Amino acid sequence: MNSAKTIFFASLFAVIALVAVLFFRGRPTDGDGMRQSELVLHCAAGLRVPVEEIVQRYQADYGITVRPHYAGSGELASQLEIAGGDLYLPADVSYIELTREKGLVQEAIPAAYLTAGLIVPQGNPKGIRSLTDLTNDQVRVSLANPSAAIGKFTKKVLSDAGVWDAAEANATVFKFTVNDVAQDVATGAADVAVVWDAVAGLFDNVEFIHVPEFDQRRKTATVGVLASSDQPTAALRFARYLTAANRGLENFAKHGFQVVDGDTWLLHPEITFFSGSMLRPAIEQQLELFEKREGVTVVPAYEGCGTLVSMMQAGAEPDAYFSCDLKFLDQVQDRFEEGTVVSRNDMILVVVKGNPKNIHKLEDLTRPGLKVGVAHPEKSALGALTVDLLEGRGLQDPLTASGNVEILASKGDELANQMQIGALDVAIVYRSNALSSEQILAKCEMISIENDPQAVQPYAVHRNSSHKELARRLETFLTDAAGKEQFLKYGFYWELNK
Repeated sequence: MNSAKTIFFASLFAVIALVAVLFFRGRPTDGDGMRQSELVLHCAAGLRVPVEEIVQRYQADYGITVRPHYAGSGELASQLEIAGGDLYLPADVSYIELTREKGLVQEAIPAAYLTAGLIVPQGNPKGIRSLTDLTNDQVRVSLANPSAAIGKFTKKVLSDAGVWDAAEANATVFKFTVNDVAQDVATGAADVAVVWDAVAGLFDNVEFIHVPEFDQRRKTATVGVLASSDQPTAALRFARYLTAANRGLENFAKHGFQVVDGDTWLLHPEITFFSGSMLRPAIEQQLELFEKREGVTVVPAYEGCGTLVSMMQAGAEPDAYFSCDLKFLDQVQDRFEEGTVVSRNDMILVVVKGNPKNIHKLEDLTRPGLKVGVAHPEKSALGALTVDLLEGRGLQDPLTASGNVEILASKGDELANQMQIGALDVAIVYRSNALSSEQILAKCEMISIENDPQAVQPYAVHRNSSHKELARRLETFLTDAAGKEQFLKYGFYWELNK
């Protein structure tokens, strides 16, 4: 290559390098070096005031631009497939559920409650007190278009009350957002409108009137992460900020919104997760994916559930507990929210390949000369269930008297490992213990136990956790379609949403 070409290519590479440096310098980071472009947020117009403040606060804290697009909740929902973006914040969670069914929304986090009611001019000159007053042909009514969350909800409640047709006939105008109908009353263009309580609080010259038909059916503004987002970790981070008790929810509360019990804000939160060891093969892969997607740390403790319960009774407070069996959640239920049953797992006999000892049923375990492994009844759910099983068959005392029990392991996978190295002739384990290792399957055989004894696995969130919503999303992630596939792979029976 001659010197002219050398100089040309060297200059070209220098220019490319400079452009790359300038490009990446121009893109903000999230505080830990992760590059982000701006986030696009589709937000219900009735939430605009607090959301504007939250957006500005987030940008000031982290230098990340969030570009909101405000409109009615239904109008936004209809545009999501075309518009794309990162986040969707409607005024009613039903829109989140609808867009989730269409595959447009993935994670969702509640933010604030909205109660509808009547807004009238200061002093209430028309004496309006109930939904029936909307049927008075001397009353000018402003209603929101049903494409807005408030409009859809208004039509539903008024229809149920039998006053929709008359109220609709009195409507002087239909507006596209809740802010617009409130403005009609504030400016004297209407005598009454149906709005959210927090929106009414934004106007000085109006009154808000509670009515039972609306008070009994409050709505929840919930932010969803869009499937179209190409930066889901960044979107989730802003969603956590917006719904955090010590960040975004402060702005919602400041403007009269009733807020949820939100998580504590941390840029990189860490949660502790207690799990029965029998669940580990089914959830470990999903747990790692969850950490990457959310940009958080999950610290797992995989042990026998008896050991985990003892740790909790001694003062440990995990954010979430995935128990091997219901009875081991029952022992600490006062510390946790109600558990969700996810799966079942049956107990089996594992014997050496070829079954040289000719073991086929529980009664065979009492035969002389066998080396039998069972789990410790106080350290593991498997051990406690094994005692129940043997006592129910009248075999606990005979097995103890036989002297055949070689190992009282603290968890089932320890028994499976002892079978793998040939230290035992037979062990009582969970099916998932046997299916979790190719080496065990190569050296051992599984024998079903008559009447199929099973353990039931519930997931629960700790009442004192400062990251309840994050722990709930972990449950959802562990049990989504990909998570369910992992459970089935390891011999679990699926119970969730049956």
